[in-house]
Amino acid sequence: MAANCPTDNTKLFGRAIVLEVADGCADTVPQESEWKALAAGTSKTFDLSPNSVTSEADDSKGYVESIVTNADLTISFEGEVRQNDRLDQYGVYRLLKYFNTEIQAARQPTIWVRMEFGAVTLQGYMVINAFSIDGGSNDIVTFSTEFKVADASTFQIEDTDETVPTTGVTVTPATTSIAVGATRQLTGAVQPVDASDKTGTWTTSDNTKATVSPTGLVTGVAAGTATITFTSTDGGFTATCSVTVTSA
Repeated sequence: MAANCPTDNTKLFGRAIVLEVADGCADTVPQESEWKALAAGTSKTFDLSPNSVTSEADDSKGYVESIVTNADLTISFEGEVRQNDRLDQYGVYRLLKYFNTEIQAARQPTIWVRMEFGAVTLQGYMVINAFSIDGGSNDIVTFSTEFKVADASTFQIEDTDETVPTTGVTVTPATTSIAVGATRQLTGAVQPVDASDKTGTWTTSDNTKATVSPTGLVTGVAAGTATITFTSTDGGFTATCSVTVTSA
């Protein structure tokens, strides 16, 4: 008999091919909530392109010595979208509109860019250096874009943060009815499913009508209504269940 085991789709579907962008100016690093994935990625690369100078007139042994003077760092990202961008992504079409707005206003189309590359994360304020979209005969649109450093003082390469922040919570069921003295188990779920901290706290709006345990077990106390709230430890996101308590 086949086992229905959970699988990791990261390897198959390129879930790890992520480049994030955020609007803003060079003098303010975006908040975590402002970062959004650009779109579904198929590849990501970066190229330091160091420039160097050499001297043939050195006197320290017989090898010509080279010195790096600067680096022309480029981040490239390719991906695909269907007819519409997803609501939780920055979106290729939004980026296209932004690029046109900045060019029409005689401004440089600059944006914050963040990309995880294995054990390190690259982040900085960058200019959109290349951007192309190819629409085929079906509803899948492929695109490629390229970013170059616009403000060198903002660019950082840090160790990748392994934590996944909480983005929201849900409570199931959203409404319920129980008798006095009866109990009902509620479920609080933290999003995304791979969030690092899945914990939270349960509270009741009226413990004379209904109480709730630390695990989400609701007990009817007296006829009436109460709102049970689950609050995530990370981020303080909340979701509720409306409880009606009836006479036994």
